[in-house]
Amino acid sequence: MADLIKIIVVLAVLVLLLRKKLNFGAVMLVGAVILGLLYRTPPQTFLTGVFRAIVAPNSLEMTAALVFTMIIENILRTTGTLKRMVESLARILPDARLIMAAMPAMIGMLPSPGGAVFSAPMVQEASARLNIKPDQQAFINYWYRHIWEYVSPLYPGMILVAGLTHLPFQRLALANAPFAVAVVLFGALFCFTGISTSVARQETRTDSAKHQAVLTFLAAIAPILLTLVLVVLLQVNVVAAMGGVTVALFAIHRYSPAKIWESLRQSVSIRALFLVLGIMVFKEILEVSLALNGLSTFFAKSGFPLLLVLTLLPFLAGLMTGLTIAFVGITFPILLPLMGDGSPSLGMLALAFGSGFAGVMLSPVHLCLVLTREYFEADLSKVYRRLWVPSALVLAAAVIPLYFFK
Repeated sequence: MADLIKIIVVLAVLVLLLRKKLNFGAVMLVGAVILGLLYRTPPQTFLTGVFRAIVAPNSLEMTAALVFTMIIENILRTTGTLKRMVESLARILPDARLIMAAMPAMIGMLPSPGGAVFSAPMVQEASARLNIKPDQQAFINYWYRHIWEYVSPLYPGMILVAGLTHLPFQRLALANAPFAVAVVLFGALFCFTGISTSVARQETRTDSAKHQAVLTFLAAIAPILLTLVLVVLLQVNVVAAMGGVTVALFAIHRYSPAKIWESLRQSVSIRALFLVLGIMVFKEILEVSLALNGLSTFFAKSGFPLLLVLTLLPFLAGLMTGLTIAFVGITFPILLPLMGDGSPSLGMLALAFGSGFAGVMLSPVHLCLVLTREYFEADLSKVYRRLWVPSALVLAAAVIPLYFFK
């Protein structure tokens, strides 16, 4: 019981500091120090753990993957590629409902903080003649913005899970895939209620115009698709795949050395790199302090249903922080030892990730939700009334990986 109380104290401090908008990496380092003090970890053992966390290969790999993700996002945004992608898609799709879903989904392929604001004007324009309420517009924009975070190697949350578990990204994405499919299916069911097909249908465009729009769209989305094909289908190392795509983009857009440096300066965030460091140090100190051993023993003897623990802890962390990387970084180091000896269960990993992300989607401090609500001037309580049922149904999709992935 003492181990549980200590961990609860640490988690409470972490959430409190995050709510005060402090740097996430620094917060995790504070958590590591508190752990070391509570468990009376010898200074030499503590410092050895910190050093191991910094030089660990998976720490360096996660850092490199995050760096390349930020660079790719910067190139696609500053060259106008992202804008061409969504504009061409609007000329291809025959139905305003498809456009309203596709715009935030396309923007969501890149992990831009608060990216829902970019797609919000497009959703508003596509819905201009449909006479739907602001809370429904906000719900559509917010919902379809978050399809890819379950499965994309470009998202820091998935990069972190792969680094913490040492599991191939392909297996993690496959286990999480039912959530992404459920987002699309339940979005179609709940997002567009009250919109008739006849009203939503777009004007017919000429074949030549559609053909040109398709070519433009494929050219714009090619870097993202190439990354996904390399990592998911060809099983290329995620850092090598992203690094190759980054170099190719620099070459295609004829970046001079000065422009490359400017792109690096604009896109690479020291705060994000410090974030990875903080999480990996926190994970290492959990191990060297023997906190995980005590916590695992407690849960094994407590009689608490394991699936309940794997559901509640990530959900609450996601709900309180509104950040995927926060619930993963805070709870996964604690939960991984409970998921099986050696390699953790993919089904349990998917449940924990799906639960945490359900909390993120419902969090009142989630930046995308806050900015979307403000843009559409929607009543937040009405947005929540639309949001909680499909969120619960998406989480229920966890039964699929739990059944098929042991």
